[in-house]
Amino acid sequence: MNIAVVAQQSSRWEDLHRAATVLVKSFRRLGHKAWLVTSIYHEGRPVVDPRIVEKSENGYVEVEADVAGVPTIRVLSMKSLTPPGGVVLRSFGKILGALQERHSLDLVVVVASFWNGPEEAARWISIRRSLAELGEAPGRPLFVFVPAYFVKFTALRPVDSAAKLMWSMVNMPYIMRRADLVLVCCQAEAEELKQYGVPSGKVVESKSWVDPDFVEVKDVGRPKAAEGFDLYVSYVGSLDEERNIQTLIKAAERLSRIGNVALVAAGGGDALERARKEAKRRDNLVVLENPDLKTVVSVIKHSFVGVDFSRYEPMGIRALDYLYMGVPYAASPASRATWYISNGVDGIQLSHPDDVEGFTSWVSMLMKRPELRDEMAAKAMKKAEGLNALKLAELLLKAAEGRTTPS
Repeated sequence: MNIAVVAQQSSRWEDLHRAATVLVKSFRRLGHKAWLVTSIYHEGRPVVDPRIVEKSENGYVEVEADVAGVPTIRVLSMKSLTPPGGVVLRSFGKILGALQERHSLDLVVVVASFWNGPEEAARWISIRRSLAELGEAPGRPLFVFVPAYFVKFTALRPVDSAAKLMWSMVNMPYIMRRADLVLVCCQAEAEELKQYGVPSGKVVESKSWVDPDFVEVKDVGRPKAAEGFDLYVSYVGSLDEERNIQTLIKAAERLSRIGNVALVAAGGGDALERARKEAKRRDNLVVLENPDLKTVVSVIKHSFVGVDFSRYEPMGIRALDYLYMGVPYAASPASRATWYISNGVDGIQLSHPDDVEGFTSWVSMLMKRPELRDEMAAKAMKKAEGLNALKLAELLLKAAEGRTTPS
């Protein structure tokens, strides 16, 4: 199959965008042709000259050795006003048509709600269907939507929350009608989407989002940056205000009171400089800037526990990496990671995004009862042992092959 996976931008740290890259890798490993189709932005910054894309014949450039780590098609795009840092793909229906003509796409997978990619893809699919009915087009690719529909965004700015609610009311019903398949992570997300009347036959359920490259990294030692501490807890991901960096910093301070314990924060983002400054003031706060994959695996594997204090995290798949490595995880209720964690079994669900007290009390308790930590670790590993994203790609391909594309 020839597959386009569409995302707002590329990122190593933002789970919502990282998920698209993981899917492309997985499809390609299974022997299919797949591309990441996205904006000119990586981690919020342009990685190709916008003028080159503007001057291109069809509004895109193909980059084989892209910073995203997979073959990538960068398209006409610009930053949006709401939400801040959001991205809009320009003339995307026309670009999809050009990509269809060049690559004969069999599958178009669009990742994430609350931006214009899903709506533009749905509209293009609708037009393509009409042309096929008139005999003006040979057919169309299947449209797979990955909504990442997690609506606990009450901690966001009121204007951003209102924009997401409006998008849900206006755009989501149309997109759901046009989608051939809808990928959800669990029954909780499926329940959220019932309000849009999605037939059960369209729904594909899987939480297999562990990067196959992550799985293959073996024999990593404890990170040198954490030497000198009895143990450390960690956060790996985007370092920005939505990920509640201030509370991570507070947690490091509180952890210093319960023992020789460090907090390791690994990733990149707009709040990286602030985190670095705070690390200079606190001996037990360790910040690793844009570490490579081997270091990420090392940080996760040797963590006492992992944590996510996010004020809004609609994907939360990094939690699965921790579980895969047998590391218990603490998830904010504003992170979709709560859907992956069984409270008190393989981790805990925090009371609120700023629940430093609940988190440090849990860590302290596990330090005093190492056998309980070992029990949680074993259950975490057992839960995630089969969640390699290759299984997700296989499941989507099987579901797609089981459907005939309506003309």
